[in-house]
Amino acid sequence: MNQVHHVLNADQMANIALRMLACINREVVLHSVRTAYLAYKTVCVHPMNKQCIPEKLVMLAIFHTIGFFREDIHFNYFPHDANIDYFANEKSVESKYVFACYYLEYMTPLKGDAVGLQNFLQPYNKDLRQYVYQEEYKDVIYLCARISDYVMKNPDKPLPSDLNELAPGHFDPEYVAAFSEANKNNVLTDTIKIGTHFDEITKLVSTIQLSPAENKMLEKMLIHLLDFKSTSTMKHSINTSSYALSLGLRMNLTDHELTVLYNSAFLHDIGKMATPQRILESPGKLSPEDMGIMHHHVNHSKRILSGFVDDEILETVYRHHEKLNGQGYPHHVEGKDLTLIQRILTVADITSALNDSRSYKGEFSKDKTISIIKDMTDKGELDPRITKFVIEDFDELVKEQQFFQSMLAVDFSKVIINYNNYIYEDVDMWVENLMNATTTYNENTEDIDDIEELEDLEEL
Repeated sequence: MNQVHHVLNADQMANIALRMLACINREVVLHSVRTAYLAYKTVCVHPMNKQCIPEKLVMLAIFHTIGFFREDIHFNYFPHDANIDYFANEKSVESKYVFACYYLEYMTPLKGDAVGLQNFLQPYNKDLRQYVYQEEYKDVIYLCARISDYVMKNPDKPLPSDLNELAPGHFDPEYVAAFSEANKNNVLTDTIKIGTHFDEITKLVSTIQLSPAENKMLEKMLIHLLDFKSTSTMKHSINTSSYALSLGLRMNLTDHELTVLYNSAFLHDIGKMATPQRILESPGKLSPEDMGIMHHHVNHSKRILSGFVDDEILETVYRHHEKLNGQGYPHHVEGKDLTLIQRILTVADITSALNDSRSYKGEFSKDKTISIIKDMTDKGELDPRITKFVIEDFDELVKEQQFFQSMLAVDFSKVIINYNNYIYEDVDMWVENLMNATTTYNENTEDIDDIEELEDLEEL
């Protein structure tokens, strides 16, 4: 769609993605960024082969742990653990890197450069690297991930004089030497201990240039990260973006206004990454306390996006639950202070919520959806100039969704098919883990949700 411009660059989307993932497990994000910093500094001393690109190495290092953010019932794994063993010689750990391999291959511009992650826990193989150049990315990242993990778990100890003691047989000798040279006087390890490596990684990521098609892939990845927390929230974000474009075109918005509306719409619920899953997927009516936590997602969205999107998009996202009569949230802003774009996003969000299936409700009928929209308009909550298109053109709006959804939808099946093929190689193991999961699932999730709720209430 030519009227809509994709305003986020690789740097902004990478940082937003990290903030989203930190809502699930902050320690894994910190480990990944430390690894990326050490990897980049290492290849500055010992350049990789010509087929490997330092910027891609950094992106691979940042996201090589993405499998650890996803709940995996196959192994009874929940992604909130603060004491993860990234290098255990077990399929439950290996699977996280295999998932990362397929996720980065099919969901990001990294594509085939992620193939080495399949063998992430395997020893260094010089012969294999002659045929699979991407193994070099893996070798550098594995070395630096081991160092990152050791330094953080042993803050008062120096690195072993022989780094191979960390993982005998797993390191490329040339990169061990390169890291040692780069880390003279412990300059790198001291930097990651005090945290000043973030600035350097941020500057490096800001230099990454992607094609428009590659930027769109990262855009879609941002939306699909929501699936790690709530599939219905991810689908709702796509549908809201589609309704927003349909309504924006009917309101004759300029190209700039449509761009702001579209980018605000697909980012509008990104803060729900910080909302407990049991609330997002609750099958019944929320308690007043839980509703308060749910309402706080707009604050989380603003926190995640601040510094990476312009103010117009940020405020549109922040205000998508405000109402014209001042009865919305979080600040009861009245209609005179709400822009047309903000009003459109509110209507699009409500239309999607009514017309989508959720954990607590099925898809509402056309008549019920229109009736609720009319009622909210009559109460002075929604702009009648906008809702008239929902009321009068409902069938056309729904038909248009298939086209607009393609702007954000992605075929996730390739990731799942390849990952499941890997999982089901050992059927007996999978059945045993699944049986164990059925007995412990409720206990674990209850504990995790209690912790998340306390954290959110404290912040609220």
